[in-house]
Amino acid sequence: MDAQTSRYLLLKLAETLGVVAVILIAGTSQRLQYRPVQFKYPQREGRVSISVYLVALAVAVLFSFTAFKDHFLTGETNQLLTGELILALVCLGVGAFALFYRRQPLLSAGWGAKPNLVLGLRIAVMLIFLTIFLRGKLMSIVNGVTADEGMALALLLGISLAEETLFRGYLQLRMGSWLGQPAGWLAASGMFILWRLPWLIVSAEILWLSLAVLIVQSLLLGWIMQKTGHTTAPALYRAVSDWLTIVK
Repeated sequence: MDAQTSRYLLLKLAETLGVVAVILIAGTSQRLQYRPVQFKYPQREGRVSISVYLVALAVAVLFSFTAFKDHFLTGETNQLLTGELILALVCLGVGAFALFYRRQPLLSAGWGAKPNLVLGLRIAVMLIFLTIFLRGKLMSIVNGVTADEGMALALLLGISLAEETLFRGYLQLRMGSWLGQPAGWLAASGMFILWRLPWLIVSAEILWLSLAVLIVQSLLLGWIMQKTGHTTAPALYRAVSDWLTIVK
């Protein structure tokens, strides 16, 4: 393991521990409580969510191991992110179709409910500032980002909002209602890891490193969702966290 990889892992560890500390401290405040989503038929919702997931997984496999991927694996960061965004939006469309076909509200996918939204935004802002500080990127941002870095942030916001809505919003809420919160969190996190794995295999420079970061990130994002009840917190935090890896 070279010095650059070691430094990256240490910064990610510090960031993860900082995020855990913020969520634990915030969770003690009565002002940061939210109304959980309840499903009338949890088992049925769980089975539907598995069906949605299997379709999304099939799409991810086809996208990653066929000629679709070739246009995006050019070595350019934003081109790679464009591919990830397209994959995320297509799979989100599967969940959106199920949601609207069954006439369910956006609340059941981690959106809606003003108190939950306010909580999600508050937590997101805290996590973003903490991450910028711990990763030592404040001056890089203050001094100005390049056009490519700005585009990367826009792409990452799209990717994070799409993927977190599907996995932390649509799937995790249903799996948690069906299996219980701890098991639902672990199940949804595992589903996300498996879904991302095909694209990771064809795109990652160091597979073991990317996979390790993905596992920790997936568990952390699911936990943030569980504590806040709104997709904005994990989505916005994840977008900025991933973006800081790109910012010079």
